[in-house]
Amino acid sequence: MDKKLIAGIIIIAILVGGILVYTFGGDIPVSGEGNVSITDAAGRTVQVPAQVNKVVGTGCSGREIVYLNASDKMVGIEQMESNSTGAWGNQLPYMIAHPELLKLPVVANARTDTVYYEKLAEVDPDVVFVGTAEQADNVQTKTGIPAVVVYVGAVETPEQMDKYKESLKMMGRVLGKEDRADELINYINSYEEDLAKRTAGVSSNKTVYIAGQAYYGTHGITSTNAFYPPFIMVNADNVASAMNTTTNATLHAISVDKEQLVTWNPDMIFVEGSSAESIINDTNQNTVYQSINAVKNGDVYDVLPYCLFSYNKDSMIADAYYIGKILYPEQFADVDPEEKANEIFMKFNGGSGELVYSTLKTQYGGFKKMDI
Repeated sequence: MDKKLIAGIIIIAILVGGILVYTFGGDIPVSGEGNVSITDAAGRTVQVPAQVNKVVGTGCSGREIVYLNASDKMVGIEQMESNSTGAWGNQLPYMIAHPELLKLPVVANARTDTVYYEKLAEVDPDVVFVGTAEQADNVQTKTGIPAVVVYVGAVETPEQMDKYKESLKMMGRVLGKEDRADELINYINSYEEDLAKRTAGVSSNKTVYIAGQAYYGTHGITSTNAFYPPFIMVNADNVASAMNTTTNATLHAISVDKEQLVTWNPDMIFVEGSSAESIINDTNQNTVYQSINAVKNGDVYDVLPYCLFSYNKDSMIADAYYIGKILYPEQFADVDPEEKANEIFMKFNGGSGELVYSTLKTQYGGFKKMDI
C-alpha cells in the first residue's frame, strides 16, 4: 500500500479518536469499547458507558438527576419517592415538578438502605448512582451494572458544599450533562453571593432557632441544627451554634434539652413545615415554652422542609431568602419570597417547577407566621 495513503489513514484515525474522546467528556479517559473511566465520590474507579441513556438514583440521588435535567433518563425510583403509603413523593419538590416519575417502578428503599436487585435488573439501567461504596459493590456484584458513589447529603459546611459541587460535576460527566452541572453550580454560587452581599455588615439584633429539624421523619421543637444553612447564608445569629462542633456537622440533626431551649430564649423561631404539627403539640403540652421570647411575642415562622428524604437544596435557598426578608426587611425590600421560591424551584427542577411552591404551601402553609 502506498506510504502516503497509510499515513493519511493513520492521521484520520487519530483525529476521529480525538473527537470521540472530546465528545465523551473532555478529560474523561476512554477505557475500553464504548466505556469511560470515572472516579466517584468514594475514590473508586468505575467503568461506565460513554453514552448513558438509562439511569437509576438510589441513596436519595434521584433529586440530583432531576437537577441535572436528566429526568428523562430515569427508569426507576425509590420507595420514598413514590405515592405509596408512608412515602413522600407528592411532597418532594423534584417529584412535584416531574409527576411522570411517579409512574416508574420502585427499585430501592433508602429508608432501609435496600436495593431490590431483581427489579433493578429488570429496568436495566446503564448506570446506578448510590450513596456508599458498600452499596456500589453490592449492586455491581449482584447485577453487573456499573454503580457510581455520589454525595448528595448536607451542605452545611464549606467542605460539604465543595464535596456536593464536585459530585454534581461528576454526575454531569456520567450523564452527558456537564454544561448543566456548571450552570447549576453557578446558580448556587450566585445565590450564595447575593445573600452574603445583602447581609454583609448588618445585624438584625435578633437571635434565631430552627425548630423541628427533620431526619428520618418529623420531630418536635427540641430537634434543631447548629449548622442550619439558611441561617448561615444570611449571617443570622443561631442560638444553637453554641453546639457547633465537627461531630454535629455530620449529624442529620441534634436534639437539645427543653431547659436548654428555654435558656437560649431565641427572639425568633423558624419551623420546618413538615414538623409543624409535632411542634404545636409540644408547645400545647409544655407551657414552659410560652416563656420564650419568640413564642411570647408571636415571632414564629413557617419555612419549607430543608431535610425531607435527604436535603432539598432548592428549598434551602428559598428559605434563606424568606428568613432574610424577616430579619433584614430593608436589605430584602425588593424580594418577594414566594416569587423568589418559584424562580428557584424552576431553575433547579425545570418541568412544572413553577407549581412546586404553591403545592408545598397547600401542604405545609408556606412562608407565614405560625401561632404556637
